[in-house]
Amino acid sequence: MEVLLIVFFVSAIVYALFIIWCTTGWSKIKIFEPGGDYTTFVSIIIPARNEEAAIGNCLKDLFNQNYPKDLFEIILADDDSKDNTVAVAESERKKFPDHQFKITRMHEDDAHSLFKKKAITSAIEIAKRELIITTDADCRMGNKWLSTVVSYFEKYSPQMISAPVCFRNGGSLFEKIQSLELMGLIGIGAAGISNGNPVMCNGANLAYTKNIFKEVNGFADEINSASGDDTQLMLKIAKRDKRSIHFLKSPEAIVYSSPKDSLGELYHQRKRWASKIPAKMSAFTVLIALVAYLLHLGLGATFVASFFSPSFFLVFLSVFLFKCLTEFLFLYSLASFFQREKLLWLFLPAQFFYMFYIVIIGAVAPFGSYRWKGRKVK
Repeated sequence: MEVLLIVFFVSAIVYALFIIWCTTGWSKIKIFEPGGDYTTFVSIIIPARNEEAAIGNCLKDLFNQNYPKDLFEIILADDDSKDNTVAVAESERKKFPDHQFKITRMHEDDAHSLFKKKAITSAIEIAKRELIITTDADCRMGNKWLSTVVSYFEKYSPQMISAPVCFRNGGSLFEKIQSLELMGLIGIGAAGISNGNPVMCNGANLAYTKNIFKEVNGFADEINSASGDDTQLMLKIAKRDKRSIHFLKSPEAIVYSSPKDSLGELYHQRKRWASKIPAKMSAFTVLIALVAYLLHLGLGATFVASFFSPSFFLVFLSVFLFKCLTEFLFLYSLASFFQREKLLWLFLPAQFFYMFYIVIIGAVAPFGSYRWKGRKVK
């Protein structure tokens, strides 16, 4: 028992130091103010599978960008959709005939286990020029999104730009808790880049050069991993030059995605995200994931044990408050940037959800299969 308690306390200290490291890294990133003339041609790639309900709004936002329409193209990378995704996209495209729009279609027989990665690769192969930007079919963005990303690229010339993603304001408690979690994940990704040790990014708002994609051999080394089209690619680029990866901190660059509607959908999405941790991840990323898992496992165990032996309550409470203090300071700075301060009242209640949710996802992620976009993925 003493050994287990020591592991618990050590994991709490390491985790707190990591969050402080993240807070420092996030605070070092200055808000970017876009501006200037634009000369870069951009290929915006939207991998999509069964997105007929969302793709129209996403394309509408992209067609309405305040960026010269002759300097960007939109490529819909259809991942063997079984619904009317392509038809809806074609219908929306007809409303904007002056814009450049292409569709690549991947069929199930061609997918192997790459799925989304194969769809993105097929789009990159026909992309006209150097700068690639990926987003998701269920995402929305303001009309200055593209000009902000390009303005940053033209000023600093990075090989990869990770940019902020936020969930749209949801009405339910469940959706709000997801928003808090995503803010934390985006902040961790940004801080890692700022501190020179990238750990994660989000493919819903990611830019990179076509040249660096080819140099690191794209997704060719991850044929057995359906997930990881974002973080695994980032880590391959980081091996070449960590300084070539930047985080774009600007309210104009935020992409807004949709939270999951049910626990079942959240489970399969997070299992898909977590499944890539052992595959091609850095030792630092795996270590932090392990520390976070041990910490939440210990919190859940001591919380339950408190009902049978009150002596465990003091152990639980001391670590719980220690964790909450460091996390809240980090989330507060993130909520201010995303203008989601009203979500912070949920911080403490959400902690009890995370105690068990993280343990469950961490335990099942390496095993079995998950469902994604109507597919069963091993």
